[in-house]
Amino acid sequence: MTATIPLFGPAGAPMPVHTVDGWHPAASAGPTWRYGGGYANQPWRRATAIAALLALGLASGLAQAARLNVANPGFEADSITPGAFVVLQPQAWLPYDPNGLLVAQPGLNAVGAIRPLPGTEYFPGGTPEGNNAALVFLAGDGSGEAGLQQMLSATLQAGQRYTLRVDVGNIASGTSLAGSSGGAGVFFNLNGFPGYRLDLMAGASVLASDVNSIGGTIPEGQFRTATLGFDAGAAAPALIGQALGIRLVNLKQPGTLASPNIEVDFDNVRLDVSPVPEPSTLALWLGGTLLIGGAVARSRQRAAATR
Repeated sequence: MTATIPLFGPAGAPMPVHTVDGWHPAASAGPTWRYGGGYANQPWRRATAIAALLALGLASGLAQAARLNVANPGFEADSITPGAFVVLQPQAWLPYDPNGLLVAQPGLNAVGAIRPLPGTEYFPGGTPEGNNAALVFLAGDGSGEAGLQQMLSATLQAGQRYTLRVDVGNIASGTSLAGSSGGAGVFFNLNGFPGYRLDLMAGASVLASDVNSIGGTIPEGQFRTATLGFDAGAAAPALIGQALGIRLVNLKQPGTLASPNIEVDFDNVRLDVSPVPEPSTLALWLGGTLLIGGAVARSRQRAAATR
């Protein structure tokens, strides 16, 4: 017995489904696929094939995400001399200074941008994206935290999942090059790491934070990607419609004379949004995936038995 199942791809062409045991293109010119090989007597194969298509479709739906606009996400908008760092307010970003550290000691605490030259000090491998990265330098007295923040044009929407990714850098010690604030030839002991925090906000409210979760794993002179997520279904209704915001923070954790814990660098800020999967959708996807796995295992067992 042979049956025909229409599977339409782009422009009416047969969908390029990966061949599974017993499936073959239809002999007719129409955009169909046929299955044969005794499928009428093996209903689990038909169920497996249908589950495979279902799982693929659901997985495609679950994977859809949109990138929200973050202005100057790689801090490339400011012109920096190669190899230098400059104290400035990166374009589209505002200082975050709840404890007044940047105002009280502007010569010792600062935000800015750095353009490390690959193969030299600070970040021998360069930056993860583009040429520049943001810096938050806190060498002054006093405790507290400081950083950079940006409010977006996008707003918090119900039923959406937000994923924030930022490359966090642990700068190595080095000597300033020409074009740097304060001039060339100044050595900076940047040993240690003062800790970081990433905040995802809606208006003035913090939705989710990553508090130094990978801080202890970033080698000196390198960057690593930090990630945090938030499902808007957990937000208070009053926050829906509020402008989204991103905050990049140097925690200024105390250091020692040898490892003073001064600077955190940030690069490649990305914020993605996708629908929060319904529990029933996740269950269908998981069930289809398990069914496919079982079919593959049985196929391998049959193949092994015929050798």
